Amino acid sequence: MNLTSESATLQLQVDREHSGLRLGTVVLFIGIAVVTFLVTNALIASEGFNILAGLVAFGVAALVTRLTEPTFKRLWPSKRVLQLDGQGARMLYDNNAQATIQSDLTANVHFWCFKIPRRGRMPKGWYVIACGLQQDDTYLTAYTFASPAQTTEFHQLTQFTELQSESKKSKSAKTESLRLAGEQRRLRIAEEHRWHDGGELTTADFEAFIKWVNGQHAQWNM
Repeated sequence: MNLTSESATLQLQVDREHSGLRLGTVVLFIGIAVVTFLVTNALIASEGFNILAGLVAFGVAALVTRLTEPTFKRLWPSKRVLQLDGQGARMLYDNNAQATIQSDLTANVHFWCFKIPRRGRMPKGWYVIACGLQQDDTYLTAYTFASPAQTTEFHQLTQFTELQSESKKSKSAKTESLRLAGEQRRLRIAEEHRWHDGGELTTADFEAFIKWVNGQHAQWNM
């Protein structure tokens, strides 16, 4: 998170674990594992596949990758940033605006969350916490991954509506009020934009983003 006092601009790094970084980490892991296996296999003779060399190669590759990952993130940032100031919010890619929300025009703000159903990059049971700014047909969405405890803390900043899954939606369709149905429909549209163009933030940067939205733009329809 970088706050430039001179221009009163809050600039947040987006997608710290971007696809290029993840691919580079996998390539590094494989490269180190192969080299370590070949060296260990040459030093420790074995008939057939050298299980010991394989275990050593895996352990060394995992350790080196884990230790070098912070350096990778620092030296290889994504080209996307989220800029916030008195004029509005901008999602930039390589200094070119992908989405702009102006502070002097009416905007809708959507807050939603949903539980991660299966383990992937994040553990099962964690949440995706998201905020989408909408101005006419323009959407600017940001999100983070949060543990259940962190999700509770975010709820203390702003009430995030849980986005229903399709199965849950069908079960509750008969008893769902028109207001709730409309809210879920709006959140699903915002979620589609998050899925395609949303910017991932760290939990600390996402909290700063939410505070900026709540504090500086009370005139928007939240």
